[in-house]
Amino acid sequence: MSERTELTKGCARAAKVPEPRAFTLLELLVVIAVIALLAALVLPTLARAKEKAKVLKVHAELYGIGLALQMYADDHGGRVPPVRTDCNTDMREHWCQLPVELAAGGYLTRGAHAGREVNLEDPFNPGFTYKYAAPGPMLVNGEAGGNYALWVPTNFPSLDSEFGRTYTCPKESPVRWVVWSLGPRPKSAKSQSPYAPMSSKTWYKRAGDTGVIVRYARRDWVQFKSP
Repeated sequence: MSERTELTKGCARAAKVPEPRAFTLLELLVVIAVIALLAALVLPTLARAKEKAKVLKVHAELYGIGLALQMYADDHGGRVPPVRTDCNTDMREHWCQLPVELAAGGYLTRGAHAGREVNLEDPFNPGFTYKYAAPGPMLVNGEAGGNYALWVPTNFPSLDSEFGRTYTCPKESPVRWVVWSLGPRPKSAKSQSPYAPMSSKTWYKRAGDTGVIVRYARRDWVQFKSP
């Protein structure tokens, strides 16, 4: 055999590249299972972190609303704005919206939507402002509708109770006003409880929890917040 023939055969052997082996179905299923397991471990952590960030935002904005209410009261002889409720179908869900007076007076930014005249949206309840309540004057469908009755636990300043009474007179109530977010799960039983927002049993307290996020002022105007 000639040297040329041997060289040709050697080059032919060297040119053969092994074909890549494809994944088997079993291997593919194992990879998918591992990815799904990692996602199951990571996603809840990311969700809790996102929830905590929103809670911090809520507390910061409720603090700002509290300052606005204090400034409004200072300018209006100690009075706070009236509470608003509505029986009209398109506005019924905007019960206890933030006071229009705070926007009209420049204490908070004005909004451009019905039910959101104050440009502050509850991040846990898109399309709606935070809630506001205070014993005293109430407007129903924009007209005078008596006094709003604020429920406060009987053992106030302790709030860990579902036993309490309602106050309609600002001079008698131990609470001046309360603002709150319906929390991460606004349709939950705690968020919609008749004892919310003043019973701490209805408060949101940790990631994954239900309940409302609250800020309120005592009769002496000292402010407090939920955890």
